[in-house]
Amino acid sequence: MEYTVLLFVIVIVIALAIGFLIAKLLERNNASQLVGNAKKEADNLVKEAKSEGESIKKDKILQAKEKFIELKSEHEKVIMARDKKISDAEKRIRDKESQVSNEIAKNKRLNQEIEDKVKDYNGRLEYLEKRQSEIDKLHQSKVQQLEVISGLPAEEAKEQLVESLK
Repeated sequence: MEYTVLLFVIVIVIALAIGFLIAKLLERNNASQLVGNAKKEADNLVKEAKSEGESIKKDKILQAKEKFIELKSEHEKVIMARDKKISDAEKRIRDKESQVSNEIAKNKRLNQEIEDKVKDYNGRLEYLEKRQSEIDKLHQSKVQQLEVISGLPAEEAKEQLVESLK
């Protein structure tokens, strides 16, 4: 009986050792499956993260492009408004210059007309002064002739004429 118990204990110990080895093998196999599953899951998470990162990157690039286009459009509007103001100011300046040029030309023409009229007036005045001088000489000559003819000085002849008219 001792031999059977011993055999039974040996069989139990061998069974336990085999069970322990099987458990260890199963545990290793299970651990490697868990590690493999964890690696696969990690790879999937990394792929998803990369895909999501690319998607976010593309979205941010698109938003940046849209913002750039919006800012560029606003900038172009500001430049166009500034150019329009400058163009309007230049037009007003050209109009003012044209008005000033016209006024200057008009003033020159008026000055020339005035100078021509002054020359004409001075010429006529000289002519009239000469004529007046000639008339005065002629008058003086006629008065002297009358004095000679009448034998009276001009003042006395005047007084006699006035008395006879009365």
